[in-house]
Amino acid sequence: MNYATIKHIFFDLDHTLWDYDKNSTDALDQLYSLFSLDQKGLYPKSAFINSFHKANLMVWDIFNESRLNRFELRNKRMELVFEEFGQANQELEGFHDAYYQLCSKGKHLMEGCIEILEYLSKRYDLHIVTNGFEDAQHAKLHHSGIGHYFKTITTSESARSKKPDPSYFDFAIQSARSEKENSLVIGDGLKTDVEGARNAQIPVIWFNPEMRKNPFLEVASVASLAELRELL
Repeated sequence: MNYATIKHIFFDLDHTLWDYDKNSTDALDQLYSLFSLDQKGLYPKSAFINSFHKANLMVWDIFNESRLNRFELRNKRMELVFEEFGQANQELEGFHDAYYQLCSKGKHLMEGCIEILEYLSKRYDLHIVTNGFEDAQHAKLHHSGIGHYFKTITTSESARSKKPDPSYFDFAIQSARSEKENSLVIGDGLKTDVEGARNAQIPVIWFNPEMRKNPFLEVASVASLAELRELL
């Protein structure tokens, strides 16, 4: 595709620019001792963290399909973890709030993030499109030091819809005062970002660090953020 007409780039945040896995691991590492999770049958710590990340991906897939709300998402996540360890689900008062607070303050970014934002911000207007929650996503952008690169930040709460719903992308485009033909979406989510943008008729590049098979021959795929320099 010829990207010569592109003026606005819409980045996904988690797993694309902001390293969710590293920041989440740091938060869970601290909370493991604070909430004595080993005494609740969730041990060793490494197995708990792996289980939490797996459960997190599962519940976010369900949330993106609008089959869970924010409160249900966080409760279902730990319910799945306890289930994997063969333990009865237990109430962990304050755990979820502590996790969100710690995780959202994480500073780990995906490799090459600052460099590519510096490069692209001199050539395009940059924006964020995320299904994450308003408070958490703004905190991530602030604490990681990249918030100033973006003209607009569209969350599922501000748009009152979620990727891949075309109405979500319409809201983001309108908020940025851009047009679909001069806009570009970049994200790691095959369904939320790639299919969503395609269905909304917006050009898209798939951020694919795991180098999974690309089912869309017309969609460009990059394994690193640095590769975007070759396209843009």
